[in-house]
Amino acid sequence: MQNKETAKIISKLHQEVESFGIKIKKDTIVDDLKKVRELALKEENPRMVKASRLTYEHIAAYEGFKIPLLSDEPIEGFEDSNLGTESDIETDEDAQKESFLYLLSIMKDPSNRINASELKEYNILLKNYAEIH
Repeated sequence: MQNKETAKIISKLHQEVESFGIKIKKDTIVDDLKKVRELALKEENPRMVKASRLTYEHIAAYEGFKIPLLSDEPIEGFEDSNLGTESDIETDEDAQKESFLYLLSIMKDPSNRINASELKEYNILLKNYAEIH
């Protein structure tokens, strides 16, 4: 279970993104995720450390969150996983916001078995996106 400070930062970030979007709050998002990463390091939660780092690096580099929302349906190239769906995520800010808000919601409880699995999937998607782009 993560500490209260991490949960508070993630909840604040969730509210800000819900209200203002990803691009408008990009610097705040990056700064807050860096704080989450530091707290996850102290908690010795490597999956959260990696998820927060990959996420803030992605948002800083690509000016948005270009990772599709996770889905139960496999996509081409990821047949053995449920790593999202193909969409116009590259240009659809609402889709980016929805996927990022979902990631934040699972970050609130990374010790949950399902959330831990989905964090791992987001980590894979973030890493693959960076390698391709």
